[in-house]
Amino acid sequence: MKLSNFLLAIITFVVSLIFLPKLPAQIPMHWNVRGEVDNLVAKETGIWFIPAMILAISLLFGFLPMFDPKKDKYKLFKKEWDIMQTGIIGFLVYLQFITIYISLNPQTSILPLMFMGLGVLFVLIGNFLSKIRQNYFIGIKTPWALADEDNWNKTHRYGSWCFVIAGIIALAEAYFIWYAPIVILGSVLLTAFLPFVYSFLLFKKAESKMKLVYLGIGISFLIVTILRFATAEDTWLCDHGLWVKHGHPDNPAPLEECR
Repeated sequence: MKLSNFLLAIITFVVSLIFLPKLPAQIPMHWNVRGEVDNLVAKETGIWFIPAMILAISLLFGFLPMFDPKKDKYKLFKKEWDIMQTGIIGFLVYLQFITIYISLNPQTSILPLMFMGLGVLFVLIGNFLSKIRQNYFIGIKTPWALADEDNWNKTHRYGSWCFVIAGIIALAEAYFIWYAPIVILGSVLLTAFLPFVYSFLLFKKAESKMKLVYLGIGISFLIVTILRFATAEDTWLCDHGLWVKHGHPDNPAPLEECR
């Protein structure tokens, strides 16, 4: 385990222990795509979920290369992988702090905070993804990329741009809160679907057909945009007895009691 990952895990455990007595009996553990809490758990168990995950993932990161048939390749991107590891663990630490903060301030929407963290993480990954060399555990592991090193390298260069763009979109969403569900879907398309399709088209030697993929996504985005502005997404939502902003409503919070 990297020392920095271990220290981050310890810091998260200590901070969680300090705040445990101050937390309400139940804390949020899951939110839906609209930023609404849809699962509460007892603080005595829920507060340790992310710290335990941090510790487990840190250990996993240390052990994975040992079982990779291409483990010799890891030394070629050690610096980049170390930075990406720290970024992923740092994001989980950030999630824990968000959970604690929102537990103490339930009127706060998680969406801006979540998109801010995701945006930074995606941009960081995008900046180093192209340096990842062929292996079986890290990166965009399509069957065509694993079978051909040139396909792997081109797919990861392409994927780097996809992650950076997804990160910029997420950071913008953190401010505008335009339409969280479609931004989440767009991030999945950018970081998973497009690199997968690109790798396949490289295999088929038909990269030019990516234009049709972009066209389809563009049309879908246009339709969603029209629907977005035709519906009332900027409103106030009742969340556990409190009025919470969804988007940027023009009107102040309703005066009637939230139930």
